[in-house]
Amino acid sequence: MSRLLHTSDWHLGRTLDRHSREEDFDAVLAEIVGIARESQPDLIVHSGDLFDSSRPASRDLMRAMRTLDELAAVAPTVVLAGNHDSPAYFEFLGYVSGPSRGRGLFFVDQLRPPHDGGVLTFDACGGEQRIRLAVMPFVHPNRFWQHSSVFGTTYADYAEAMRGLQAELMAALREGHDPGRDILLFAAHVFVAGARPSRSERSVDLNEAYATAPADLPAVSYAALGHIHAPQPVGGVPFPARYAGSPLQLDFGEAGESKSVVIVDAEPGRPVRVMPRRLSSGRQLAHFTGTLDELRAMAPQFDGTFLKAVITGEEPDPLLGRTVAEIVPHAILVNAAPAREAHPGAVLDADPADEPELPDALRAYLAGRGMSGSAAEATVAAFAHLLTEIDDETPPPAPAEEMLQAALEHTWTEAS
Repeated sequence: MSRLLHTSDWHLGRTLDRHSREEDFDAVLAEIVGIARESQPDLIVHSGDLFDSSRPASRDLMRAMRTLDELAAVAPTVVLAGNHDSPAYFEFLGYVSGPSRGRGLFFVDQLRPPHDGGVLTFDACGGEQRIRLAVMPFVHPNRFWQHSSVFGTTYADYAEAMRGLQAELMAALREGHDPGRDILLFAAHVFVAGARPSRSERSVDLNEAYATAPADLPAVSYAALGHIHAPQPVGGVPFPARYAGSPLQLDFGEAGESKSVVIVDAEPGRPVRVMPRRLSSGRQLAHFTGTLDELRAMAPQFDGTFLKAVITGEEPDPLLGRTVAEIVPHAILVNAAPAREAHPGAVLDADPADEPELPDALRAYLAGRGMSGSAAEATVAAFAHLLTEIDDETPPPAPAEEMLQAALEHTWTEAS
């Protein structure tokens, strides 16, 4: 029997309203390593968004590599680049820490042809079985943009292209397939239509129009998916496909969610056994709405949590935050605000902490200017790509810099 450990969406470097989550990340990553050592998988898959930023801080790079090294000591570990990750960073990490250096770490930096890194093969059960894994890191819609197109990529273009890419991977998986020995798996960082987001994902990359249809997923024993932070199975497919989800509650859109990794036991030619393993490390996020007296009565249950409190029945008070903090001294108070009554003339009707992301703000602006549909979505997608793009080239020198350099190279000397 072969065993897979599936984890995803660590988002190392994520903070919560300027509160560090490093303590929580250290705790939950240690728990994941402990589960790996206990369960002894034949393969470990991380299905994308290792980091929260395309330019992670050095301490987050170290945190990631220490943990991945510990996992790779248990079993070969494959890490896909998600929409938050930098392909350039992944290429570098693969160069210094990959199989060419004798390590069991495989960084999938970008979509590759099936016969050039798109399908990976691993022995299992002492060589009696073989795991064949097709890998699809995040594929941006701009990949399919045609210069001849006025409006860029359309929804139909994206769906058709993704369908073709997945079909190519499936065809490669089946080449030389031995039904008595091989287990076929698919790992992808992709938004599948019908999946339930947590509201903490980057919304511009969860547009339903650019979703992959469940029926387009390759027919494998198990599909290990990343991108959605709420752990969940994918409906509409005749085989197990699952989002492992984020290991921590990343923001208050995930408050109350149970987090997990997934253990999958597989035998050639038989249905797999999928076993989500709940994670218990990391501080929880909690909401409270009610009066100060009600908060006093419930205060002990918020010990050790990140708390967002909305207080009802109080007049405006600049010291409300201090009062709430005194009532729940063992909670990390992220926000405390009085409840607001809706007013027809109010200009601000949302919590300032819920300010939309820049791509969403651009989409709203374009709609206000009369642009919608595929043209607007292509513009927003291009803008989002520019926000996260890594500039790997030396920036061009400024004109003043060029003039100074020319003067230094051709110094003027007085004629004798």
